[in-house]
Amino acid sequence: MVSVQHLHKRYKGRLALDDVSLTAQGGVVTLLGPNGAGKSTLLRCLATVLAGEVGDIAVDGLDVRDPAARTAIRRRLGYLPQDPRFAPGARVFDVVDYLGIVKELGPARARHAEVFRVLREVGLADQARQKVKTLSGGMVRRLGIAQALLGTPGLVLLDEPAAGLDPEQRLLLRERLSRLGERATVVLSTHLTDEAAAFSQTLFVLDAGRIVFGGPPAALVARAQGRVWHAAEAPVGPAVRRSWRTGDGWYRCIGDPPPGAALAAPTLEDAYLLLVAPAP
Repeated sequence: MVSVQHLHKRYKGRLALDDVSLTAQGGVVTLLGPNGAGKSTLLRCLATVLAGEVGDIAVDGLDVRDPAARTAIRRRLGYLPQDPRFAPGARVFDVVDYLGIVKELGPARARHAEVFRVLREVGLADQARQKVKTLSGGMVRRLGIAQALLGTPGLVLLDEPAAGLDPEQRLLLRERLSRLGERATVVLSTHLTDEAAAFSQTLFVLDAGRIVFGGPPAALVARAQGRVWHAAEAPVGPAVRRSWRTGDGWYRCIGDPPPGAALAAPTLEDAYLLLVAPAP
């Protein structure tokens, strides 16, 4: 159970989180928003890396401001930061095993078995003996995900987990995270609407440090009903929030349709743009 109440946080001189409140328990929860919306700052606060200036954060009733509670929270969470970095000369196995030692995952034999389990989960078991500096960017991302999955945590925080992954790896990630969401709370951030729509049970949209929507993705899509249409020519005027030419030669438009417009079924991307895109 994750609870955030009226959280404020300044980061690098600006208000990164402005009165943020949310709760989550079980399943996959997605933080969706443009770059700079505050998603990474919120995840860092949940991971106890940053402290909020005003407001409360609790995980399973444990207050992150209490030192003993923070230690207990860190034992039960897995965290992938936005830019995971590892010693270039370290072996893949040793990078994950070191975290297992820090998390006190038991005797070496059992810990090593757990390390190989998460490496298999992300498709890096065959690279266990390779050095980090030999890995591609996507492999480094998967190594960070392996660390986050170590020890079957009850709370998994993933900052842009699909960044740098190819389409097949993204599909595998979706499959693993959807399964993980059956037994844990998974909170991930993304600025890609297709990732948010893929398997999230709950969606929070952040814009300029504030939550502007919270609920099932279908509820956000429903908000765009009647506000998406097709046009043969590029539309103009203040009623059109955004428009673009599609592969079939028609223009897809979002905003306030003119009388008689050919309405289209909205997507999550349409609804998201209506919510956060500034008026032209």
